[in-house]
Order: sequence, then structure tokens, then C-alpha cells
Amino acid sequence: MNDPSLEDQINKRLTLNLLIQGSAMHAFLTSHYLVRDELNAINPKLLPLYDQVAASAFLVYWRGDLVLFFGRPATFWGRVNRPSHPFHNHRLLATHGPALAEESKQRAIERCKAKGVSTWPVANTFHALWLLGNLMYHESGRCKPLLEQLAVLTTQMIWGVPARLLHGKITSDTAFGQIRTPHTLRGWIMKQAAAGWSGVERRDGELHVTARAAAWPLLSHELVKGTAELICLHGLSSLPDDIYAKVMDQADRIEYEPWMLQTGPEMWRRLLPLLPDDRTQAQSLMQLARLPPRDLETLMFAVIEKPVWARDAMEAMET
Repeated sequence: MNDPSLEDQINKRLTLNLLIQGSAMHAFLTSHYLVRDELNAINPKLLPLYDQVAASAFLVYWRGDLVLFFGRPATFWGRVNRPSHPFHNHRLLATHGPALAEESKQRAIERCKAKGVSTWPVANTFHALWLLGNLMYHESGRCKPLLEQLAVLTTQMIWGVPARLLHGKITSDTAFGQIRTPHTLRGWIMKQAAAGWSGVERRDGELHVTARAAAWPLLSHELVKGTAELICLHGLSSLPDDIYAKVMDQADRIEYEPWMLQTGPEMWRRLLPLLPDDRTQAQSLMQLARLPPRDLETLMFAVIEKPVWARDAMEAMET
């Protein structure tokens, strides 16, 4: 961490992870509406269940059992300026992380209330588990292949990636590929409890996105996240192998996922209306991923503090 360029690259990767997780959570909460007619044709009970499952699972990061293992979010973000904090050297998270997390929490609570989901601590966890079990019951049987196709379709609609590069499966056996070894007991617990995984794999000379999850909303989330990861790889491709390995080891830790899923959705929500109309979301994300670390940091600060300037800066980027 004594090498400033290495620290810059780690911070850039953390910022990109914010956007990756934010875009995935946005899809988790909303992508079922992109194919609502198709879902209703399969089973009219699915759409309202997806609404409730997504809302309850989002609030779990503040009111669920994860708090027992990771501690209170308010305490975690309240210590972000301490040198021992994992995001202390990340200026964007150190400055705006607490506010982004609080804004996401309030939106999660409002969404749960609107969808008839419990917002009480502990009760929220049990309600979330019951809803997921009910959903998996309604997804069982012959409808799974159709749902898997719809998960690919929604990912195409969001990112514009060809269907042949996307592979999704609804299954209870979600782990695949080389999963990074957790650094802590908390990370190990998260790894064992994961209900979905995604990753980028090379197949026949091309990079493909593979996702496996226990239910459709999770599969949509993982496919969108894996595709965002594929797009953001363009921002790391020029790094030497040894630097790339160090960056990924420091930034891509499963222990960081709860905090990224608290702050990323609000960051993505603020970024979305500023994206240029003359290019796709995928093109805009790729342009952001290719920015030098400090330029990306400046732009993300502007998204929060000077959105008009940020919009103009993104429109000025070469397509």
C-alpha cells in the first residue's frame, strides 16, 4: 500500500464495484417489470412475489441476520474516518459512504412498507426467508427453463449483450468456478450462505457471463452483476498481471459486499439520469471503467456534489 499507483488502482476498483453492485441491486428490485407480461403468462403469482422478495432481501442488509455477523451499519459507517477502517483511504466512501447508505436504507424501508413486507428487525429476516421459500415453490417444475430465458432477456435489455454470452441457471447448487478465498470468518459465513454467484469465464476464445442462483430475482441480479463485471474488465485490462492480482485481492473481498450493497444502489440511482442519451448504459459504464483512477474519482464526486457538471463531462467523453 506504499505505492500510490497501486492504492489508486485499488480505489478505482472499489469505485467500480460500487457501480457493479449498484446496477445489480437496481435490476434485483426492478427487472421483473421488464418482462411482466411473460411472467404473468407463466404464473400470475410471480410478479407480486418478486416485488416482496426483492424488497425484503434489500432491507436485510440493515435489519436482517447479517447485522449479527457484520455489526450495525451505522457503527461501521460512523468509523469510516479511522485509519483502521477498510475504506478509510477511499475518499468517495469516506466522504459520502454514510449518507449513501442511509439514503438506501430509507428507500428500502419505504419499499418494504409499500409492498407489505415487515420492516422490524428479526421479523424481517423470517419474513424474507418465508417469502423466498414460497417463491421457490412457485418456480419449481417445468417453468424454470422459461424463467432462465427471461433472466437472460432482461440482462440483454439492460446491457445489450448478446444472449450467446449469457448463461443463467436456477438451482440450489450455486457455487462454480474459482471463488476467492474469504479473508475472515465473516467472509466464510457469507460464502456458505450465498444464494447466488456470477462470474466471467472464457469459452471458445470469448468472455462469457455465467450465473447460478436459487430463484429468479437472484438470477437476474447475478446476470446483471456478472455483465457489469465483464464491462468493467476493460478498465483493468492494461494492468500488469502482478498489479492486477494485488488490486483484486485487496478490493474484491466478499466481506465488502454488504457495504457495497448498502452504498452502491444509491450511487447508481444518482448516476443513471446523468448518463448520455446517445449511448447505451454499457457504453457509458465502459467509458467510466476506462478512466484513470483520479479522473473516475473526480467524476463520481461530481455525480453527488455537482450533477450538472458530471452530466456534461460524461456527454463530452468520446464514444
